[in-house]
Amino acid sequence: MSEDELDALRKKYMQQIQNNSQNEAALKEQEAKERAMKESLLRSILSTKARERLNNVRLVKPQLAEAIENQLIRLAQLGRLPSEVTEEQLLQLLRQASGQKRDSKIRFRRV
Repeated sequence: MSEDELDALRKKYMQQIQNNSQNEAALKEQEAKERAMKESLLRSILSTKARERLNNVRLVKPQLAEAIENQLIRLAQLGRLPSEVTEEQLLQLLRQASGQKRDSKIRFRRV
């Protein structure tokens, strides 16, 4: 390969790296905006105690907290939520979501 071909390949590679980093930055910015909108909506839906409870759940079971957040947002968009969700109502949702999961148990029979 000649020096010119190597320079062309280097420039092409550097351009690809730059494009990838710009795409990643745009994606991160979009995710941050979506998270901010979600937090804002949850702030308007949940009471202070319910928000604290959901944050505590997020520390222990992030998937459960995410599922509850999505459920609350869907219900709010459909207009099926009271003006503000209390901690008791959130606990009820958490119990329902936890109850839906089947606990699998492995049993060993010794012969």
